[in-house]
Amino acid sequence: MKNHKHAHGFTLIETCIAMVIMMIVVCGVLPLGVYALKYNSAASIRAGAVTTAQRKLEQLRAGSFTSCISSSEVVTMGPTESTSYTVDVTVTDVTTTLKNIRITVTPNGRSTSGGVYSGTEGWMRGQVIVYTKRTTSSTGSNLG
Repeated sequence: MKNHKHAHGFTLIETCIAMVIMMIVVCGVLPLGVYALKYNSAASIRAGAVTTAQRKLEQLRAGSFTSCISSSEVVTMGPTESTSYTVDVTVTDVTTTLKNIRITVTPNGRSTSGGVYSGTEGWMRGQVIVYTKRTTSSTGSNLG
């Protein structure tokens, strides 16, 4: 039989030091996970707002020049239609053949003071603003 005098296990102090080091590492990585979750969710909301703005822009382009007017509506999106957006369209007549159009899409139910989607910038709230122009020729056909 061999003598195991020199075979030692971990002492209680070594185990405690290893656990403290592991805790420091976990506490350093955990905020990164929270950060990623927050901004991935916000990106999904912004993507829905962009899609909503694009749909509204296509509706305005498909209609006649004279039917392009200011409006406001609430649109729901998503697989379960759980996310709603407020779509504000502002149309300004520049000339009889040119209109400036501003489409503002804002997610509903998002806190702007201290919540997960807090922030003063539009990108933090998922808000999307699209500027475009609409024109028609003097003969009445749509050009844009």
